[in-house]
Amino acid sequence: MGTSIRYMDQTLGEGMKKGLPAAVISLMAQELSNLPVAGMDISFAQLTEYEHALAGFRQLLRVRVSSSVQEIAAVYSRGVASVTFIYEHSSGRTITAELENALNKALQLGMKSSLAITNASVLSVEEVTTIIQQIRGAGLDSLIYCDSSSRFDPFMAFAAISEIKKRISCSLEFHGGNQFGLATANALSAIQAGAQRIGTAVAGVGTPGCAAWEEVLLSNRFLLERPVELNDGLAKRCAVILAAMEEELAVDKAVIGDNIFAHESGLHIFGIQKDPRIYEPFPPEAVGLERYLIVGRHSGTTSLQIVLQEQGIQVHSTVLQRMLKQVRQAVLTRKRPLRSAEVLELCLSGQAV
Repeated sequence: MGTSIRYMDQTLGEGMKKGLPAAVISLMAQELSNLPVAGMDISFAQLTEYEHALAGFRQLLRVRVSSSVQEIAAVYSRGVASVTFIYEHSSGRTITAELENALNKALQLGMKSSLAITNASVLSVEEVTTIIQQIRGAGLDSLIYCDSSSRFDPFMAFAAISEIKKRISCSLEFHGGNQFGLATANALSAIQAGAQRIGTAVAGVGTPGCAAWEEVLLSNRFLLERPVELNDGLAKRCAVILAAMEEELAVDKAVIGDNIFAHESGLHIFGIQKDPRIYEPFPPEAVGLERYLIVGRHSGTTSLQIVLQEQGIQVHSTVLQRMLKQVRQAVLTRKRPLRSAEVLELCLSGQAV
């Protein structure tokens, strides 16, 4: 078993980019704090705009700041104790005196400082190490290793994080872009390589997106078998957050989609009844969802029979065939599979007999 991973949320900041009302932002912050997440990343401008809406969540905020001592003091005066300095390295560049002064100011104020190297994935390990050595006395809380350009695959992520981990004493955090759909996989590789924190967002929202919080969390628990606290009603909380952002939640969205535990095929259903692990990577209860049967275009009499048997209804095979024909017609008419309750309603009403 490894140590618990801290998830640094990007969802709230994405909601602010949309210009959502303060009341909605406050609702999002409340739901995110209940997931839970270890921190919420926002910009200094966003803190200023939504200061009152975030009054109850200051201890969870981490604010991106410039190298301005005045800006750091302004964040501190608002009751926020964590800041992130953004740094993009170029050949021959060194840490500026302004950034060093800002880091020292944060240290003097007792604030936690993180340094985000936005283009870390295009740098060599030696270049990243040199950057850290230049600010070794600044009391850095964490190094944020960014793959903003989505350059990494899981093997590259593991190799890079493994090497960096050996060379730093502060916490190591990984933030990966999702332009090629690899953010979750890269996050898991980073965890296996020793990263203690991961940048995530609910459903990976944003452009170009990042690792989906719920995917990393459940994979960490059931694939990597690490200690993970699962929140009651996780899927519902995520749905509330996405609805607040006016983001559509696909019914087949991994981990939190409403239909991911829907089973249609007769053989499939028999397998589920025998051992759910054959088809389900984790139990639906883990995320607050339910397993249910559906009857669709590809369903046969076996699926229909199971639905009826669950209600104690036994019918002759000839009647079952007639029922199936009518149920399939209803599926075509409604342009979607039917849930067990809908099938039962058709049968009991006589429409499927």
